[in-house]
Amino acid sequence: MIYLLFCCLFFTFSELYTPVAAASPRSKTCVVPSSFEASNGTIDDSPAIASAFIECSQDATIVFSEGVNYNVFQPLKATNLSNVVINLLGNLHLPQDITAVQTLVNASSSGNLYWFTLAGPSIDYISTTNVSNGWIYSYGQAWWDANPINGTGIGGRPHLMSFNTTNGSMRSFKSRKPIAWNVQLVGSNITVSDTVIEAYSTTTSFPFNTDGFDVTGTDVTITDSVIFNGDDAIAVQSGSHNVFFSKGVIGYQSHGMSIGSLGQDQSKFANVSNIHFDDVTAINSVYAARFKSWIGGQGLAKNITWSNIRTYNVTFPIFVTQTYINQGSNQTQIENGTVTARPNNSTVNMIDFTWANFTGTVNTFSPGDGSCVTDPCWYDQGLPSLKHTEAIIIECNTNTSCQNFQTSGVQVFPQNLEAPTVICLNATIELNPDLGFDCVNGTFAA
Repeated sequence: MIYLLFCCLFFTFSELYTPVAAASPRSKTCVVPSSFEASNGTIDDSPAIASAFIECSQDATIVFSEGVNYNVFQPLKATNLSNVVINLLGNLHLPQDITAVQTLVNASSSGNLYWFTLAGPSIDYISTTNVSNGWIYSYGQAWWDANPINGTGIGGRPHLMSFNTTNGSMRSFKSRKPIAWNVQLVGSNITVSDTVIEAYSTTTSFPFNTDGFDVTGTDVTITDSVIFNGDDAIAVQSGSHNVFFSKGVIGYQSHGMSIGSLGQDQSKFANVSNIHFDDVTAINSVYAARFKSWIGGQGLAKNITWSNIRTYNVTFPIFVTQTYINQGSNQTQIENGTVTARPNNSTVNMIDFTWANFTGTVNTFSPGDGSCVTDPCWYDQGLPSLKHTEAIIIECNTNTSCQNFQTSGVQVFPQNLEAPTVICLNATIELNPDLGFDCVNGTFAA
């Protein structure tokens, strides 16, 4: 059923696509050979893939042939690309030897390893629209199952892809069972469309840290996504401006459309502006619209909007915290900075935030997800009086750190049909005259 849902949604969202115009013709083509079939899936195609990326690193097209399988048993790092199309018409398979992969990750200089590192101007990653091909198989289920009881993911997990470009694009990216983060999107003037990410666990194990898109860029548009995962569907990080995420379906145990986390490194000023999430359906997720900044962080998030959001069985439809702490390992931290005993001496300020036209239901009967490994759960900490009838939770760190908040058209109801409620701290009427409700804990009355 999940596969059918992805297929149907993928074709529903597909639309005419025009890549960003290239600076010069892509006159050279490299077709990557595969030894997969001849070796019964045992030979590593990484050397052939690396050779193709060297030979066709500029003004070229790199083709993974239609319906052909490739083993990528070694990380690929191609950071000198320029004006290159990557046509993924076949399927890529990561290694299934967990210990061997952990050895590679632990030997990397930062302890954070991306299996595919692509960088340079005018990169277009174009996969096939055929839903049977164009997949990257990471075999993450075994990694999720190896997580110990009350663990938050085993160590040495690689992230899937770092995509760093200007005037580039990504179309029909398809990821099945990712091990950890999917795509770190870096750069400017990037268009992404028709993404399918499937991190659905077939056991009771939870797919920790399977972020969809982690964005650090400017002028980034992401449309027509289907993301079923176990962390943020999209996380917009510091340094991002003019980001638009629209026409998507997110779910399974997703942590929604997030700003942040911001302010982990207390020595840096976090800065995010002009971010818009629009026309998105959230199904069975923990969050739909979410803002998270670290306690003791500093910075500014300005002009952020979530609009036309549909929630089905969502635990926290609208959620703001300025006192965030991550329960995960250092490998899952966005930047440097202590995670415990942080002084509450500064805040990432929020200005001009809008939540408009939310409809749907709050998960009252079975709130949360499988990422809960503590008591209380990490997502319930600091909220001792939760009824799970809350349509909106806003926790401002101080009475001046939230300014010009606006809500309108919020029609979200608990599954038990009780009146929707709110938790609200420090969003003062003086600084938020159009908040749309009284900032007090209790019944939500718009």
